[in-house]
Amino acid sequence: MNTKILPTILFVEFLLAEEMTLYPKKFLSPGDTTSAIGNWTKLKLTEPASCNTTSEQTDNGLVYTTKIAGIISDDSDMALQHRLQTKFHLYRITDVYKNKYLVGIDKKPFPEIKFSPVNDASSSGMRAVNFEITWISTLPPIDIIDL
Repeated sequence: MNTKILPTILFVEFLLAEEMTLYPKKFLSPGDTTSAIGNWTKLKLTEPASCNTTSEQTDNGLVYTTKIAGIISDDSDMALQHRLQTKFHLYRITDVYKNKYLVGIDKKPFPEIKFSPVNDASSSGMRAVNFEITWISTLPPIDIIDL
């Protein structure tokens, strides 16, 4: 099993899967780049997030598991948390070097997000909610090129 850790993640954005357009439209394979067009919305991170990807050879080929972990403020919209958990969303992450990656594409399997109970011991001194996004796919995070 191989693990790749991306640099510190400054932004995590989301978009409904059906509202994203890949350009150019093509079959993606590991190492490809694309443009992900849509109206992305930022999660309100209280501190930078982390992202790592592990790869494992299975009977069906190479499978990647990507995990994004971070903290959002406790005042984040509960309806938003529910919507992110019940509808299919894609995520765009931006690292400290301004590199952007797409986590999830407009086809199954979609990434899943989970929120954990409130964390009173946040380093920022504010109440916060931990989240973890998991994407298990035949693709690792995809490099995004801005048009």
